[in-house]
Order: sequence, then structure tokens, then C-alpha cells
Amino acid sequence: MDNENLGIGQVKISDDVVIIIAGIATSGVKGVSTARTGVADGISNLFSKNNYSKGIKVELNENTVVLDIFINVEYGYKISEVAKEVQSVVKKEIETMTDMEVAAVNVHVLNIIQEKEKDKEVIETDIIE
Repeated sequence: MDNENLGIGQVKISDDVVIIIAGIATSGVKGVSTARTGVADGISNLFSKNNYSKGIKVELNENTVVLDIFINVEYGYKISEVAKEVQSVVKKEIETMTDMEVAAVNVHVLNIIQEKEKDKEVIETDIIE
């Protein structure tokens, strides 16, 4: 947790808060798929409406943050551009909202999702819920 003394007390920012900020920022990037895939250590619901913390690991050291973000990219998007956009947006949002320095945003691309797979996953999700 980050501790900051504001003169009348301390502000502590939980790892979970940083993870949620990163998840919301990542989910807004075009080309990042929100479909379920079942890939890599049980990550099955990346950046869903209900749980933004899936697929994100955070390490807080004093006033710096290092993130590992695991994403799926939609077919047709340039992977390097999507990854750079995720890095940029996440860094900006965390630094703006927490006043913490983001030392690194490591993006790991787990899978490419085609439209047919994405539509199928959405239908399966709707049926399950």
C-alpha cells in the first residue's frame, strides 16, 4: 500500500484500487477483447463489467508502481499499437488518479480473438448469466 501523509492523517492506496484503475483503463482501449478464453492460469474473464482485476498483477514499491497486464487482442488490430495504447492509457490514469509514479506497464498478449469466437463467447455468456 502507498502511504502519504497529508498533515492531518495518512492516505493508503490499496493494490486493488490500482488494479481496478488499470482494468477500467485497459477495457476502454480499442482492440482489447473482453471475450472469455480460458487461457493462462484460469484467466477466464478479462476485464468484464463485474471484475476488472482479472489479468492484472501489481507491485507497489514506496511511491512507484509496476504492472503486468494480460490481454486478448481482437483479430485485425496491430498488436504493437494496442499494447502501446494500453501502456499509455494505464500509465496516465494511474498517475493522474493516485499521484504515484508508474515505473513499468508490461503487456502480455495471451490470444487473438476472431469476431466469430467473440460473438460465440458473448452468446455463451448471455446464456450462462
